[in-house]
Amino acid sequence: MRALNRIPLFVRVLLFFFALAACAPIPIPTSDTPIPPAPLATPTLAPLPDGGAITLGILARDADAFLRNALFDSLLQPDPNTGAMQPALAESFQVAGDALTLTFKLRANVKWHTGDALTADDVVATINAFSAPDFRGAPAADFGTLSKVIALDAQTVQLGFRDAYCPALTFIGAMKIFPRALAAHAARGDAPTIGTGALKLISRDANQITLARNPDYFRGKPPIEEWTLKLYPDAKALRAAFAAQAIDAMPLAPGEMDAAKKIAGAKIFAGDSNEIVTLIFNLADATLNDARVRQAVGLAIDRNVLLNDLGGAARGVNANALPGFWATAPNISGAAFEPNHARQLLVQAGFRDNGDGIMRRANKPLALALETLGDDPLLEPLAFRLREHLVAIGIQVQLNLNDRAGLLSHAFQHRFDLLLLARKIPLDPDQRWYWQSDQNALAEGFNFGSYSNARVDQLGKQLNRVGACDAPARAALFDEIQKQIVTDAPALFLLAPKKYFAATARVSGIAPSAYAGEWENLWQWRAGK
Repeated sequence: MRALNRIPLFVRVLLFFFALAACAPIPIPTSDTPIPPAPLATPTLAPLPDGGAITLGILARDADAFLRNALFDSLLQPDPNTGAMQPALAESFQVAGDALTLTFKLRANVKWHTGDALTADDVVATINAFSAPDFRGAPAADFGTLSKVIALDAQTVQLGFRDAYCPALTFIGAMKIFPRALAAHAARGDAPTIGTGALKLISRDANQITLARNPDYFRGKPPIEEWTLKLYPDAKALRAAFAAQAIDAMPLAPGEMDAAKKIAGAKIFAGDSNEIVTLIFNLADATLNDARVRQAVGLAIDRNVLLNDLGGAARGVNANALPGFWATAPNISGAAFEPNHARQLLVQAGFRDNGDGIMRRANKPLALALETLGDDPLLEPLAFRLREHLVAIGIQVQLNLNDRAGLLSHAFQHRFDLLLLARKIPLDPDQRWYWQSDQNALAEGFNFGSYSNARVDQLGKQLNRVGACDAPARAALFDEIQKQIVTDAPALFLLAPKKYFAATARVSGIAPSAYAGEWENLWQWRAGK
């Protein structure tokens, strides 16, 4: 068995969906026919002089994520608009009809920062190091039933699997590749500094990281010559540095846009985040196990008000995926705002209003506890607005504003009625962590609401075993799963917050993406004078 399968489920999924940078699923070819080499995208940028320098500010805790994307590349890269995986270090890839063999053909012009050429041996060493039986570090990928990885020649890597498991192809394609001499060190948790990425590391201390562009970068020489990364302890310090003109650009968390707009000279770059704000019902509770009560809650929420509160800093969603995601069907119905119908459903469920505006059953008020993250600029105001909406149809709501550790503890122990949180979009259409009945274990499973539907369980297994991992077939199954979930309403999908960068007027080319992440297009950024 590969090492990932021995790591507790809680640790595995937490690392994938909460700690790792967002990546995206691969539309796998539909036959044994290789995907032809794809030309690299050529950015259309305003003509600015080559060279220059930039000072970027980020939170200290995000420094390693920045370096992973600046210094290293993956075999495949996500389309920033759809999440469809495209060639990167690999110029093409091929999936066998039985989905048991995956072959990558590497580009011939890729060099490490040392000047040495990338070869199939580097890829094999990286995959073997992170999937080794004695591996105990942070998972780099879900290897599924990987049984072998070999170099067919200097530019060709072939992977074999015991059983078809399509999500493994997504994760392996998106993992960072290290030089073969450093792969084992990376797997032990050391931080290699030699990669194929757009930037080279020059120096690092507790407060600052210095980098330079990689003139031999396979996508083309990055325009910005010198990079200084300044590290800050919190968002307040980061914004103060920008206001003092100590940095040229900074990423913003969802909910921070208004604060950034107040900074003189700030130019805002926007993109979707890789999160869906979700209201989860605890179906282990007898009241919420009644679909009519859940539907009433959904009909009581005016999503236009929620979006207006955020002033354009989010967009509505109808499923647990962003509009435009390659596997998302456009025909999933949106949620309606019908408070009168909501009250009718509560009456059908046995509740009555005795004239004081509170719905009761057997003289007991309909009261629910809503858990969310306190002091969060997005979730806390949203929770107060949701309480208003539910009170309007006769539901009493107690807000429990928790810290992150407390919220996660209550979530994994299923100690809530309603749980409001922003959940990462999975890297693949496979969402069994959230919905399948076998993920309902206390302290481990991410099926926080105890949802169980035999049809969803069956569809989830089919999704991961599609012949040749055919993209249209997987998308059709994903669509059917999402429609069933929307009908059953174990959770309500409210909105997708946007992510932002603030920058000075001299910086251009920043393009945060839900799928490609914040840093994937560093090689396209420019900094004028």
